[in-house]
Amino acid sequence: MRIALFISVFVLFFGCQKSGKDEPTNLVPEDKMVAVMVDMHLVETAHNMKLIGADSTYTEYLQTFNSIFESHGVTKADFDSSLMYYTASTEKMPEMYDKVLEELYEMEAEVKSDQ
Repeated sequence: MRIALFISVFVLFFGCQKSGKDEPTNLVPEDKMVAVMVDMHLVETAHNMKLIGADSTYTEYLQTFNSIFESHGVTKADFDSSLMYYTASTEKMPEMYDKVLEELYEMEAEVKSDQ
């Protein structure tokens, strides 16, 4: 439920940005953006549920995001500029977030079936 609310606010906020931006030179492909966002939401959830560790610092939280970028072969700058492009210049962000949610729901169903 929190993820859906976060996504809605995120899409509304960035959806209202001025469109017409040029495509970034290092645009992250849609499928890779989805994979990065899935991992980011998993970290966010773990952090919110205090699964990362009771003494986790914000620095550790950011380092975890940096490791996500690294594991996907993406820089934070490329991710950020691609995110701004997709949210402000295309109609693709809602579709991409649908894919993110679908993957998260599939993961949740798999975990529940294993219990």
